[in-house]
Amino acid sequence: MTRAFISVPLPESVRATLLNLDRTQQGISWSAPEQWHITIHFFEDIDIEKVKSLFFSMKAQRAVAMIGPEVRRLGEEVLVVPVNGLSGLEEDVRVTMSIQRSPESLPFFGHITLGRIKQTLNVELEGKRVEGSFKVNRLLLVESQVTPNGHKHSVVGSQLLS
Repeated sequence: MTRAFISVPLPESVRATLLNLDRTQQGISWSAPEQWHITIHFFEDIDIEKVKSLFFSMKAQRAVAMIGPEVRRLGEEVLVVPVNGLSGLEEDVRVTMSIQRSPESLPFFGHITLGRIKQTLNVELEGKRVEGSFKVNRLLLVESQVTPNGHKHSVVGSQLLS
């Protein structure tokens, strides 16, 4: 079985904004910039062919994503930039993918994961202002493999939004 997710890819302008953040603090396992994305829907132990079929038949609407207004924690261990404006898109995806949804799925909270906090510490980046917006006109279906060096992501599908 496979782990996968449907995500919004980040435009280079947002990636450049995030690259300007100081990501040198020790005690945080920083996410690789090439893996930054916004997860819309996550699947654990699924049949990837069934999910691909649903993904390519999906009808979802374009949206405008608004990042920020500041870096914050999600729980105790995850450092994120919140992303708003994607609730309608998430609803379209959830309805299409409902037969693949896990009963213990968490409520949707749009975000870009910057890193995982490995120990109790005062995170210098927390509260730093980060703002911007971009048009979302495409979704990706990404397979995620856990490796000894972290997660390896492979795009298995791309879908333009209407």
